[in-house]
Amino acid sequence: MNIYRAFILIGFIFLCQIAFAQENVFTVKGVVKNSSDDQPIVGATISWNNGKDGLVTDVNGRFEIALRKGKYKFHISAVGKIKVVREISLPKDKEVNVSLQDDVVELSEITVRSSEETDNLRAASMGVEKLSIESIEKMPALMGEVDIVKGIITLPGISSVGEGSSGFNVRGGSIGQNLVLLDEAPIFYTSHLFGFFSVFNQDIVDNVTLYKGGIPARFGGRVSSVLDVESRDPIVDSYRMSGGIGLVSSRAALTIPIIEDKLGVMVSGRTSYSDWLLNTTDNPNLSNSNAYFYDANVKLGYKIGSKSKFILSLYNGADRFGFSSDTTYRYGNFSGTLKYLQEIGDHLNLSFSAIHSDNFSRVTGDYGNRQFDLDINTLYQGIKWGVGLDINRHYLSLGGEYNIYDLDPGTLKPSDNDSVIEPISIEQDKGEKYDLYLEDKMTFDKFKVNVGVRYSYFRKKGPHTSYSYDSNSPMDQGAIVDTVNYGRNDIIEDYGGFEPRVSVNYMIDDKRSVKVGYQRTRQYLHLIANNAAIAPTDIYKLSNEHIKPQIGDQVSLGYFRNFKDNLIETSLEVYYKQVQNTIDYKDGASLLLNPILETELIQGDSESYGAEFSISKTAGRLTGRISYTYSRSFVISNGDFEDEIINEGNAYPAYYDKPHDLTSILSFDIKENISLNMNFTYSTGRPVSIPISKYDFGSISIAEFSQRNQYRIPDYHRLDLSITFDSKKDNEKRWKGSWTLGLYNVYGRKNPFSVFFRDQNGAPPQAYRLAVLGIPFPSLTYNFKFQ
Repeated sequence: MNIYRAFILIGFIFLCQIAFAQENVFTVKGVVKNSSDDQPIVGATISWNNGKDGLVTDVNGRFEIALRKGKYKFHISAVGKIKVVREISLPKDKEVNVSLQDDVVELSEITVRSSEETDNLRAASMGVEKLSIESIEKMPALMGEVDIVKGIITLPGISSVGEGSSGFNVRGGSIGQNLVLLDEAPIFYTSHLFGFFSVFNQDIVDNVTLYKGGIPARFGGRVSSVLDVESRDPIVDSYRMSGGIGLVSSRAALTIPIIEDKLGVMVSGRTSYSDWLLNTTDNPNLSNSNAYFYDANVKLGYKIGSKSKFILSLYNGADRFGFSSDTTYRYGNFSGTLKYLQEIGDHLNLSFSAIHSDNFSRVTGDYGNRQFDLDINTLYQGIKWGVGLDINRHYLSLGGEYNIYDLDPGTLKPSDNDSVIEPISIEQDKGEKYDLYLEDKMTFDKFKVNVGVRYSYFRKKGPHTSYSYDSNSPMDQGAIVDTVNYGRNDIIEDYGGFEPRVSVNYMIDDKRSVKVGYQRTRQYLHLIANNAAIAPTDIYKLSNEHIKPQIGDQVSLGYFRNFKDNLIETSLEVYYKQVQNTIDYKDGASLLLNPILETELIQGDSESYGAEFSISKTAGRLTGRISYTYSRSFVISNGDFEDEIINEGNAYPAYYDKPHDLTSILSFDIKENISLNMNFTYSTGRPVSIPISKYDFGSISIAEFSQRNQYRIPDYHRLDLSITFDSKKDNEKRWKGSWTLGLYNVYGRKNPFSVFFRDQNGAPPQAYRLAVLGIPFPSLTYNFKFQ
């Protein structure tokens, strides 16, 4: 009984402490909305105590603060909006609703962070970059098209292998280690025309967030980064139209309020007409070629009352590229997301999403009597749910997802009755994944802490043909000792594990902060491609009994400092990352239409490290950012047999290892409606393996190559310029237009995309560079908006 009395006494004391703590504590709550459309603003910042304390609004634009009795001055702000200051006395609970007006003049054209000017100091997570579409609209762009992916590549720690390449590399990771989402649906082909255009139409994009570190627990499935793209809300109070007309492509988007502020639809389309460029060349193969792409978006929103809504988002985009008259490539994406959002009270939010994504590719060939079609397909389906709970200084997130993968690695079939092509069908690759996550965002006086954990569980499922190999021989066709055939839905192999994440921000003062973070991620879906960029013939492969999941661990440390009343932002981040079971390839690997693909793969370990420095000026007539990155990325492939050992088991540079990267983006307002924009970029050339000698075997000459990636192609550098003429500022004018004249690659640098080699009459093969775009390329685009 003494124990029970002790518990009662402890409970009584605890309740008294709670009652005492709550005395003279009041609640300030409200909603922050956009004055132009009365829509809630997600991520608006509310700060007080001279900026020492603050929080951001939730997905419904709501906030709630518990404070003691007294007088407070609140600063409410969001990107592109005029800041509002409210003075409030707290003798009792109060509700404060705020409408923020657009601030076109003060909007920074180059700034990548999208909350108030001190958010770079105060956010707990590091390695997170947020871009508004306004921030990249004035960047000089190839062929006049605003390109989100190319805008991302200008950020510190991000790179690509050059023009004509799809995808991007993040902090020493491969292109297949990035998760790209459009309204929560994964997008596998991120570019059109082999990398010259992004698949994201600028007229429908609302927010772009890149997580290269500090990945929230709600995201999983890739070991390098997450690019989260959100399209605009279709629920508006008036008709809106925007678009652009260029020399190579045109686009348009229309938002229609079917029922004002309740039911709305947004539709957009974009298409190219670039064949005239190919027809102007002297190369007969190119002049007989054709290139074309299109994409379309539809988004429907319906509000049920004031606290719940349905959102349906659809995307379809495809490319067609015909080289000469013998080969045609068709590839693209289709995705759809149905999402339900529910707000319960002022503290609880629920969400549920059903997602479908289909990545398709077809290669059609016509070589005499060898006519064929090659089809490759990656199908993803999933459901996600999430709960958000706001409790004083904590924001708790709980959720999960279930994913189904159905991959067709390749089906070859003759396309004509007279074709001599033998049909080949590679076995379907099926699997499923389960995830649960929990995260807590905590706010204290000097600290902000994000702590989260994710648990992922993957199962490789049948039907499947499993081959066992002689353990004393290298894995190849001749080493197969047993074959097991699994039936539909049989479990072949399973993997799982926890993925903890933590990030801490310590505010030294109102101008300086230090951040530290750690994250672990797991990847069960692998891009199989031994080329430097995404191509239509690339395939994806699930983990199985021979291919283990990739596991990434990253630690990072950052120092952030603002100057001149936050007009100038500086940051320095360092990181170290290890990836287990990273994918590499044997010399001369044959990947396409290979039923025993595991015999061509090597799984090793990789490590990367680097330092990223950035300085930004966010307001005034001259705005911009200069960033420098030093990074290295190495791979170790040390298997049991000679063909599984690369570079004698020593570390070698990854093909995307580029130690030095410098980017400068500047914008100068000549007049209120005329701006001059500049982009300069420099980076070290990427590694290659080259032939260093040759020998003759009978009548056949055989080249002997260097160890892997021990040489580099020449360094990359490029200058772009553009000038934009906006219609004069007139808030009463419903139609607004602008002309942008750009010049890409101003001094005509022949930047090499790759290097190839030719035999030289008994001498070692001679190297030649391939430059995708080695001339200045002008563009002229007319952009318009109507509301």
